[in-house]
Amino acid sequence: MSIKSLEYLLSPRSIAVFGIEEGGESHSPATLIVKNLLTTNFNGPIFPISKGLDVISGLITYPALKQTPRPVDLAVLAGRPEDVPRQLEECGKAGVKGALVIASDFRHRVEAPDEFVSTVKRLALRYGIRCIGPNSTGVIRPRMSLHVSTVMPWVRGGRTAFLSQSATFGSAILEYAKNKHIGFSTYVALGAQADVDVSDLLDFLAMDPDTKAVVIYLESIFDGRSFMSAARAISRIKPIVVVKGGRFQDVPDDDLPIGIDKAYDAVFARAGIVRVEDALELFNVTECLAKQPSPKGNRLFVVTNAGGPATMATDTLLKYGGRLADMGPELEERLNEILPRFWSKGNPIDCLSDASPKRIKRVLEAVMEYGEGDGILTILTPQYATQPMETAKYLVELKGRYRRGPQFLACFMGMGEMEKARGYLNEMDVPTFVAPEQAVKSFVYTFRHRYNLMLQQETPASLLEDFMPDAKAVEELLNSVLGQGRRHLFEWESKKVLEAYGIRSPKLVFVRDKGELSSLTKGLKFPVAMKIESSSIKSKALKGLMRLHVGKRSLEQAFDDLVKRAKELFPDIPVAGVIIQPMVYWPGQEVAFGTKKDPIFGSLIFFGIGGRLFYTLGDYAVGLPPLNQTLAKRLMEQTQVYTYLRDSTAPRYNLPLLEQVLLRFSQLVVDFPQIDRAEINSFYLGEKEGLCLDARIVLDEGLGRRLNRAQGPCCPSNLIICPYPCHFIEEERMRDGTPFLVRPIRPEDEPKMYELFKTFSPQTIRMRFFQDIKEIPHEQMVRYCQIDYDREIALVAAINQGASERFIGVGRLTILPDRETSEFAVVVGDPWQKNGIGRILTKRCLEIAKSQGVKRVFMDVLSDNVAMRRMAERMGFKEIESPEEDIVRYVLELEKLK
Repeated sequence: MSIKSLEYLLSPRSIAVFGIEEGGESHSPATLIVKNLLTTNFNGPIFPISKGLDVISGLITYPALKQTPRPVDLAVLAGRPEDVPRQLEECGKAGVKGALVIASDFRHRVEAPDEFVSTVKRLALRYGIRCIGPNSTGVIRPRMSLHVSTVMPWVRGGRTAFLSQSATFGSAILEYAKNKHIGFSTYVALGAQADVDVSDLLDFLAMDPDTKAVVIYLESIFDGRSFMSAARAISRIKPIVVVKGGRFQDVPDDDLPIGIDKAYDAVFARAGIVRVEDALELFNVTECLAKQPSPKGNRLFVVTNAGGPATMATDTLLKYGGRLADMGPELEERLNEILPRFWSKGNPIDCLSDASPKRIKRVLEAVMEYGEGDGILTILTPQYATQPMETAKYLVELKGRYRRGPQFLACFMGMGEMEKARGYLNEMDVPTFVAPEQAVKSFVYTFRHRYNLMLQQETPASLLEDFMPDAKAVEELLNSVLGQGRRHLFEWESKKVLEAYGIRSPKLVFVRDKGELSSLTKGLKFPVAMKIESSSIKSKALKGLMRLHVGKRSLEQAFDDLVKRAKELFPDIPVAGVIIQPMVYWPGQEVAFGTKKDPIFGSLIFFGIGGRLFYTLGDYAVGLPPLNQTLAKRLMEQTQVYTYLRDSTAPRYNLPLLEQVLLRFSQLVVDFPQIDRAEINSFYLGEKEGLCLDARIVLDEGLGRRLNRAQGPCCPSNLIICPYPCHFIEEERMRDGTPFLVRPIRPEDEPKMYELFKTFSPQTIRMRFFQDIKEIPHEQMVRYCQIDYDREIALVAAINQGASERFIGVGRLTILPDRETSEFAVVVGDPWQKNGIGRILTKRCLEIAKSQGVKRVFMDVLSDNVAMRRMAERMGFKEIESPEEDIVRYVLELEKLK
């Protein structure tokens, strides 16, 4: 459903409330909601639904929805849970499009709670009702005077939205916000999420002008792809901060113990979401986001009257990735004039225990004037010269004077007068803390959003330009395995799959019986490694089913010993034979990587230390395919083994090769969604090469006897991030017959986009960007190249110039969060204009929009851009009311597109 239908829930013009008979005028949820709506002056009609009362809180009641004097946008079902299905039926028949299901503690009040949720979901879908709940405490939007909630009506307006999957946790946050004078743009307690979930609300908030940041209490995600798509879209423009409940769930009892919490870490990192550790940190970050702009960097000044707390602040800052701002000669010189002779001469700036409010004020003014930091933390402790309220007033004065300055944080330690000063600062929108660690963590967390975006905006190198995997050979091998009724590949089969994707192994022979030993091992370099080949036996080295450093004379004896031990340990498991491969003696390090499917997030890719230590140390990180060079490097950087590899000088490990191997493996995961899990443990990395020493691949259950590989424009079912859409690549011709290629843009295309920009005349630049610009900064250009193929597409027109590719034009289609409307723009380099390239790019983008379910496309054109206006009209666009005087807006209804 479109997010436009959420307006019935979040911007209703009329509200009906069920459940009034539940206690009448007493303190029931329904009567409390009615009173809250009246108290906050909801600017639409309120219709209490009751068969037992005539009047409630001065409002006339109605026995049924169909008897209300006007249509109802939002129905609040605040009565008994067992009445909810009947009430939803009534809402559906009356044409109500929004329902808020309170049903508090329904899991303890109905016999089959999961069936109850399914019933709510089924009825909402049948009647096209957008539904929040059940087990919700409601929706609050202070700026709209909308308080449809059982929470008392004191929530202030603000610029931060708060979403909670726990009704009780959400109420606690609101109580905290009251005492700290924190305002919210929107509050929603989602409850059991029978219909509306976090993804829906993120899409709505992305388009909400009153929301500048989002904080979330999250327990679970039900649809990984929709969450990822919505979160990536909004996090580029508004920070998201999450605290996740249920971190230590049981790891599935299988042979690849990849924890679900690391999967959530991977999802949050890829989406640009900042994750905090606990409720207190969420409280503190919420306050910072509500009261202060996010810092542009991680440089912090600490101004204090006590050295101990400043040291604790510094320790926390460095631990969490921040750094102390550099003092600079001008600032130091100014502070020498203000502070006593023996001050600390550095940051933290210790104003000493006898610091008066005026001394602290002068120091802060100097820092603001001469310092180059992104935040200032003022730490005040009770000393004989301390005057908390006077100091607080100076802080408020400075905050007002330097509105565009760094982030202001105040840590006033202690109670009594300190507490009164903190209360004053809270009223004046200065974030306050009682401990320096809390303040520093909040500073770092609010910076991390910007830092995450910076990481995502790195332009990856083109490591795999000539990479041509043999996917056909892999498909044939997997079909052979399935045809034998197996889903577990033998090790030699797994290594063949990896070889087809350029991941090399030592020469390997598979010996079924001892009689084949001499013939099959001819030409092998000795000594060798030998192990039992059986897809049903795991951890063969730990079970004594592997032999190392076997010489030629010991070959037959080792074969007999391995087979005998396997039959003794596993008499009911068939042994296929023995694998033999040469020993590797050059210096190297074992690492491990692989994939495992999660029911919510699909295929995950992990990387970590190799060998037996993988299972004991837990030194591994998790990422999401598809990977590019930057993402592969970031994945590895999260592990300790990578730090060792990077810092080693003898040997110097081939880290670029390791990046390539991960990229090739990622492509295998993308190409074959039928792979349930794979483990390459170990991969042996040296200075010049890397080899796969052990590998196993397991296919999904229920595949039948052959693979059914999807064809055409679809995102693989095992991915929550759509890969590069190769199916959009096509050859076209200019009017003069010159061939060119139309393809989707890639993240590594940024240099080619800069080359295209250089071909634009000042006139072309003004027509495309509506202003005169000399260059496009990296932060903006990277947004043009690193796109979410699920929500936007940029098609480039490219020609070959010798051995290189050159861009000559680009068309860009951006699907808005409502999924029904899209914005389009196109530009062609001056040397290639008037060759039909713009028309071809436009036509292709419109076809893609229609295939994605978009209903209409609009584009804004400068009024004097005659050529673009003529092309738009030829392609069926119609002129509509324009947002600005010099801009003409065109719209095309795609159902009319042939």
